[in-house]
Amino acid sequence: MPDRAMCHEVARFFSERLNMEVSSFDEDLFETGALDSLTFVDLVLYLEQEYGLHIGSDELEPEYFRSIGKIAAFAAAHSSLKKIGAA
Repeated sequence: MPDRAMCHEVARFFSERLNMEVSSFDEDLFETGALDSLTFVDLVLYLEQEYGLHIGSDELEPEYFRSIGKIAAFAAAHSSLKKIGAA
């Protein structure tokens, strides 16, 4: 499980920007309808802007974005890779 603080930040995105409450960090966002094609685009833009990431089209696998925990892990991993590349 990724850092709980990052999970809370991603959950806040759903709450504040999409007006959706997600019941747990493991909830399947596609299955519940919290993520559809439009909200997925909003989420990717948020991650790129909030964390300074560049998410390539080859990384847009639904499995990486299925839950808040997976989104936070994806963002954390890419943030770490960005820091390593900058060093």
